[in-house]
Amino acid sequence: MNMDGDWPLPRPNTLFKVRRRPAGSWLSKASSVADTFSSLAMPVVAEAVQRAQQLSTNSDAEGFHQLRVAFRKLRALYWAYSPYLGEEASAPAIEEFARLAAVAGGTRDWDIAGDLLKAAQASNPSIELLVVAAREKRAQAVVHSQAMIKSDDVESFLNGALLRAQTMLQSRCNDLPVRAFARKRVRLAQRKLQKRSRRVTLNETAHEEDLHDVRKAGKKLRYLLEFFQPVIKGRHDRTIKELTSVQNKLGQFNDIAASETLIRSASFNEVPPEVVQASLQWLEKQKFQRMHAASRRVRAIAS
Repeated sequence: MNMDGDWPLPRPNTLFKVRRRPAGSWLSKASSVADTFSSLAMPVVAEAVQRAQQLSTNSDAEGFHQLRVAFRKLRALYWAYSPYLGEEASAPAIEEFARLAAVAGGTRDWDIAGDLLKAAQASNPSIELLVVAAREKRAQAVVHSQAMIKSDDVESFLNGALLRAQTMLQSRCNDLPVRAFARKRVRLAQRKLQKRSRRVTLNETAHEEDLHDVRKAGKKLRYLLEFFQPVIKGRHDRTIKELTSVQNKLGQFNDIAASETLIRSASFNEVPPEVVQASLQWLEKQKFQRMHAASRRVRAIAS
């Protein structure tokens, strides 16, 4: 079977099977820009479909997290191919991927907040009241996520988006080799990360928004390197490893910042205000520490 050939697209209600080979393992420098899109997108779509089906009856936290990751990878992939997809095809899909990622992430966010509150409870036992309340919020988030994921008919949407994108790419870049295209998009993602990292280095005090921008740019670059590594020159394992290390630091900071925002925006009728305030003070202190650790790591890669 010619894995670089044109892949037939599934019908809207076809059930994908998850491919065990990593995305991009079929690519070669002889592949066309249009051909590579299917081989990269289909395994990610397959995983998203399977995760969504499992989560319709299962509330596994890791499952929600992996579904969110799948939608983030699809956002990065559509961004990479946006010069040929055009705004009319890429923008609505990217927007919908972001919305679905947020829906899937609601449960995961309360899991993270709950774990942090348990840690805070060690220094203030009264925070146990908020831990219990956060567990209830998590249960509500599960119901909401399951309802939204089911009603959105994720499988039909993804198959339709994939079909439209592939049809457009075949009409616009079916004969263009992928290597130069992939290298150009990776370089652009690198420049975006460097620009956002330098913004952090120019400020004596790190800003949450700047660190969040670095985190998003780093994820996009890492996903693109993982997608295109088989066809672009040079070994990028070290870069991917460094990006993962930076992402871990930024992720630890983001967990604190997101949890603080989540708790501030939620209502806890059964929890005394002073308990909520005590938890927020603990989170604020932890956020300050993690912000410094994350900004140091970003400054290190920027230099």
